[in-house]
Amino acid sequence: MESNTNRVPPKMSTGGLAASPPPAIPAAPSVNGPGLGPPGGAGPMIMPGMGQPGNENLPMFGNRIAQTINGGFLTLSLAAGYQTGLFTVLANYEGTPKTSHEIAADAGLKERYVREWLGAMVTGNIVDQDEDGRFVLPGHRAAFLGENGFGRELLILASALPMQSKVFNNVMECFQKDGPSGVSYDHFTEFHHFMSVMSNVWWEKHLIASFVPSVPGLNEQLESGISVLDLGCGEGGASIMLAERFPKSRFHGIDLVEDPIKHARKAKAEKKLDNISFEVMDAHDIPAEAWAESYDFVIASDSLHDMAHPTEVIRIINRILTPQGRLSVLEVNAHSEIRQNKMMPYASTFYTNSLFHCMTVSLHAEGGEGKGNMWGREDTEASLTAGGLNVLSVDAPEGWFNVHYLCQKS
Repeated sequence: MESNTNRVPPKMSTGGLAASPPPAIPAAPSVNGPGLGPPGGAGPMIMPGMGQPGNENLPMFGNRIAQTINGGFLTLSLAAGYQTGLFTVLANYEGTPKTSHEIAADAGLKERYVREWLGAMVTGNIVDQDEDGRFVLPGHRAAFLGENGFGRELLILASALPMQSKVFNNVMECFQKDGPSGVSYDHFTEFHHFMSVMSNVWWEKHLIASFVPSVPGLNEQLESGISVLDLGCGEGGASIMLAERFPKSRFHGIDLVEDPIKHARKAKAEKKLDNISFEVMDAHDIPAEAWAESYDFVIASDSLHDMAHPTEVIRIINRILTPQGRLSVLEVNAHSEIRQNKMMPYASTFYTNSLFHCMTVSLHAEGGEGKGNMWGREDTEASLTAGGLNVLSVDAPEGWFNVHYLCQKS
């Protein structure tokens, strides 16, 4: 069985979420795709609180708040089940009931902790218990929660809750008028690895199969050999996959934080790739003059909104692109106006994630604008245009939770 340490997903993409504009909200003509929904194409997902306010009374609201709080605590136990490998152990029993002692032994964990965790799982209707006190994970739930199951990305997402709770008090201080402007990256020691684990699941599904083909002529360019910059590369998952697939092209990844770059360099060495490099660099400090017209293609995946001044960075990108160079920006598929996201599933998850990471790290930088991961299609497209780029298309293909802005050097 995989070791427990390898299962800990010590930024956030949300796999399992099909992409599109929020249901029942008019979308820009250039954006297409089905409604957001759960894995498996079961259709649009109705989340707590998405009903019309006029249909709710005081007891109903109180019940909804109680369910939300209970779900939050249950999420901690879901994260524990993923990180300890307990869901994989239960799934491997294939419906055979087991005692807490048997489960703990097979997982290599302490029985008392496993038993208390099982209490949360049984009362949360995740695991069943028979009359003999044995525990079983039904087949359909095992298919969702087991190793590489349909719910893998959601289980990784659950791990964001305990991780981001570590900066709760720091963010509370930022609320105060005399408090700090934001929380520095130094406090987010696990976030980049978490984002890498989350993003790589998505990239493995979509990078070669749908993302590259979504950029006209990009596959042929990569096959022939071009220069590519990965802006805010994290641990380099996307760049490494591309470097393996397209050996004639050269890739360079930059990130503000040193630790993910160390991981990226280690992965590069393990795969013996000589067409990729990684560098610790703030995107605002890109040497625009030295790198002028150096890159045929730049990708910024879930990174621009974290930056202090996205429009300034876009202007720099415009300078370093070759005359026909293009930029692909991937950002959360949301509207810029809060009220327009009312019927967007997982909107509150994205806003909360932004509050406890994306917005606050941007605000921590000098003069940071704090766009946050929900800055939305309207403001994002305006920033791209203000940065001097031509926005060629804005698309949200099926299976993507992000909007893809394809831009070209002006």
